[in-house]
Amino acid sequence: MDMAEKRDTCDAGALSESDRSATFLPFPLARREDTRTQQCGAAPASSSARLSWIALGTFALVIIVHATSSIDAYTYTAIALAGLACATIGLRRHRPLVQWPWWALVGAGLVWTVSGIAEYLTDASGDLTSSRSLLPDAIALPGYALFGSGLIGLLRARQAKGERGVLLDSIMVGAGAFLLVNVAVITPTMDIKDTWVMARLSVAIYPALSMGLLALATHLAFSAGGRSPALRLLLVGTGGLVVGDFVYALGEAHVSNVPRALLEVPLLLAPACIGSAVLHPSIRVASTSVGERVGTMTRSRLAAVACALLAPIAVITTTEGAETLTLSVLLCLILAGAAILRLATAMTEQAAFEARLSHQANHDALTGLPNRVQILEHISEMLGRSYRADVPIAVMFIDLDQFKLVNDSMGHAVGDQLLVLASQRISSVIRQTDVVGRISGDEFVVIVNLETSAAVGLGQRIASALADVFVLSSGEVFISASIGITVAYASSETSAATMIQEADTAMYRSKEAGRNCITVFDSSMRERVARHVEVQTHLRRALNDRLISAYYQPLVTLPSGRIYGFEALARWNDNGTMISPAEFIPAAEESGLIVPLGSFMLDEACRQLSIWRQTLPGCANLHVSVNLSPRQMRESDIVDTVAETLLRYDLPGDALWLEITENVMMDDSVTTAGVMHGLRNLGVRLAVDDFGTGYSSLSYLKRFPVSSVKIDRSFVSGLGQHDSDASLVAAIVAMGSDFDLDLVAEGVETQDQAQRLLALGCRQAQGYLFGKPMPAEQVADAVQRLGVAGPAPVAVPPRRCAATARRV
Repeated sequence: MDMAEKRDTCDAGALSESDRSATFLPFPLARREDTRTQQCGAAPASSSARLSWIALGTFALVIIVHATSSIDAYTYTAIALAGLACATIGLRRHRPLVQWPWWALVGAGLVWTVSGIAEYLTDASGDLTSSRSLLPDAIALPGYALFGSGLIGLLRARQAKGERGVLLDSIMVGAGAFLLVNVAVITPTMDIKDTWVMARLSVAIYPALSMGLLALATHLAFSAGGRSPALRLLLVGTGGLVVGDFVYALGEAHVSNVPRALLEVPLLLAPACIGSAVLHPSIRVASTSVGERVGTMTRSRLAAVACALLAPIAVITTTEGAETLTLSVLLCLILAGAAILRLATAMTEQAAFEARLSHQANHDALTGLPNRVQILEHISEMLGRSYRADVPIAVMFIDLDQFKLVNDSMGHAVGDQLLVLASQRISSVIRQTDVVGRISGDEFVVIVNLETSAAVGLGQRIASALADVFVLSSGEVFISASIGITVAYASSETSAATMIQEADTAMYRSKEAGRNCITVFDSSMRERVARHVEVQTHLRRALNDRLISAYYQPLVTLPSGRIYGFEALARWNDNGTMISPAEFIPAAEESGLIVPLGSFMLDEACRQLSIWRQTLPGCANLHVSVNLSPRQMRESDIVDTVAETLLRYDLPGDALWLEITENVMMDDSVTTAGVMHGLRNLGVRLAVDDFGTGYSSLSYLKRFPVSSVKIDRSFVSGLGQHDSDASLVAAIVAMGSDFDLDLVAEGVETQDQAQRLLALGCRQAQGYLFGKPMPAEQVADAVQRLGVAGPAPVAVPPRRCAATARRV
């Protein structure tokens, strides 16, 4: 009966192995499996998990009472049958994807239960005489084969790549444990005098077979993936089975004097833990493959292997007799062979791991192409080779035009598809000796040994290949490419980084020329690059030394020309030379200095506004407008910064207007919307600067909390000269009125432009006609000269604007 309980335990134990794999299955498949089981009538996962813990608690209570010898021997039968019932219920309820290993384990439990009953009826327990019945053992031994096949089935079903090291570790643990068991149990049992050899063999064989199950369970424990509750219960239950076989053999051989009730605790733990494990809902997908093994040896695994390697020392020092020594030496040889193979495997795995790391460090994860680091190394290698002085090295910088529109409209997953296909098309055009890599985003670099004209021809073939339709999961897409080329020679003193920068600069010239074209880098661009770097370096110093100052240009109402606010503009006086904002603002954007520059302008503008509101007559409602860059929206906590600045200078939110470009709204709809709504919650007004020159759509104006739109100066300057400009301005004014937006015209320089704007329905303006950007100390004079306006007027209704446009 004892053997029946114990073997039933094994059965339930293997079942819970399913649970462990559940944690490794990709979530979509796991959800599909959950749906399938629920449709079959399975209880919700939370209910099943609760049932599992209730069963475990009940088992634990019974085992504790049994350990005190308060319950008779029928406890074995009760818990064994209960564990078998739990396993059967769990399998039918959760329905694992691969079922035959589980049913093999259930079959093993059933066989062991029958064996236990036969043992009870024949009274074979503890009998080592020739009168001992071997029927229980004959029934029980096939159960080990069933149980082992079930474990092997689970291992095969969820086997991961790269598991050779795990297999060898498991063999070492099994061999080491077998050495100890051989000395502690098997040898003493076989050496018992005046007993029947078959009886001794029937006792000794169980711990020996358990060592095989231990090796299989160890393989499961060491294999890839996490540790779910069901897996932990399975391992505890299997450990109880192995320990139970060990102590049971000690009791059968009359070697141990420990009370029988305590010896039976491990055997009772096995059906309790494993039966509870199979009831856990994570068994549903336990037999799913985990893919490729990832990870290193854990501390527990290292400790287990270390103990196995120390086992021969303990065994050999305590072993006597040639027969026993022969078996021990054989086991030690097996252990040593496994250890040697494990060392070789570890070295191979380490080499493969380092190779993967090296590849990942030098290649793009999405396309598999060399990344910036590898590209720079390759160019440097080519420049350093002992080529003839006339061997050219061409670097081609390729940027996909308006790739961001694909990401924004179709999603990043589709954008990734486009990048992969684009990389394949570029690779198909170049020669095998050429190199193509992905620098970042939608930017690629091609390195070839070609003269300038031949490199341009290759660039045209690449552009032609990219111009063909791309069939993506969301539809067809057409793109173009802007390409920059630079050529150097192996004997030149240029560097890889310089060549990349030169090709990048040429590519941007292609962008400026209207995209979808090829530009070759020349010396004039080199001077531009050098100037760009110089500006960045000096700008950093200028920010530290506070050489940047804020100038203010009036914002006025029409037709009165009175001031209702000022726009703060950054100005840089470099030792008496004024650096153009068109030169240092792009440098600040590229280098990231735009963030501290923007913070300075925000603080300085709010500080001055606070002073003007308190000291200048009629300026209590004056506001100031500050430009906000895309990088500030992405890289700084702009909402908190604005809130702190307003609080510092005791200003209401509507005293500050923040100007953004159309492209900011396209940058990231989720992030941008959050920032913009956060600013509007502070009361800050948002204005779209240079409207009509970007790529945003009217939907952005509806989606985001924008208060005003600034009409770009390029449209204003053409009023009175081009009818199309008047029509565009009229359309923008009509649109602004429909969206309840204020309209501000930029770059107003003549009275005629001001009158035409007024006729078109635009009531707010700024430009040289009313005042140039001026330092803070001149603002008082400008206010006195122009006067201060009341509340800004509302834009003219769209129908009037359209009629006026036709008259113009």
